[in-house]
Amino acid sequence: MPVNRQLPPLHFLVIAAAASLILIWPAWKAALNGLSDLNARPAIDYLEAKSFVEFKVSAAEWHAIEDTVVKADRLMPGNPQYLEALALLHQLELSQLNNELSNEEINRHAQAAEAYFNQAIENRPTWPYYWGNLALEHFLRENFAADEFSFALANAARFGPWQNDTQRLVIDLGSQTWDFLTPAARLELILAVERGLHRQHENTIQLVSNSAAWRQICAASDASPDLPLPHVRALCAEASDDE
Repeated sequence: MPVNRQLPPLHFLVIAAAASLILIWPAWKAALNGLSDLNARPAIDYLEAKSFVEFKVSAAEWHAIEDTVVKADRLMPGNPQYLEALALLHQLELSQLNNELSNEEINRHAQAAEAYFNQAIENRPTWPYYWGNLALEHFLRENFAADEFSFALANAARFGPWQNDTQRLVIDLGSQTWDFLTPAARLELILAVERGLHRQHENTIQLVSNSAAWRQICAASDASPDLPLPHVRALCAEASDDE
């Protein structure tokens, strides 16, 4: 005699299927992330090493790195690390081949770098290095007067206040472009100088001195007596006494 088996209700099947997906999805995402990083990591490490030395990346290396990182990005779309790597790749091409590129090629690489940095920021908006790299991109294009430059520089300072390399970048770029900065960016620069004098005193003095920006910074400090700037004020007072 056949056994009459009652099927589970439809809503139970839906819940069970959803629960299975919830359990499987993190594992699937982790596998994709691991696979994409496995493919991209050597290329990204090589690119970052090349970014800080004077050796050129050949055309073959450039396209190989781009192809590898693009494939990783397809596996994990929106991963800001891959987007930043693609931006750095275009930025590196500009810095190494600037005298050999046509205006059209320069604009293409510059726009690509800016777009990738902005996409990385959209996915990780409080990471100071993305903001700093975006500010550097505007700086390299002499786009000092654009609000985007001041905004990126200010956010790099705001989100990475105690990162030594971010401090140096902000102080270096900001000191060179004081006359073009928005009031908000000038404020963040002064605060970065204050923190820099506390954390890396000699480096900070040298960076500001290279751009002859102490006069502007001291004047801005005097105009903002409520700001906690003991190191800046002490240095400005010492310079004033020496005059």
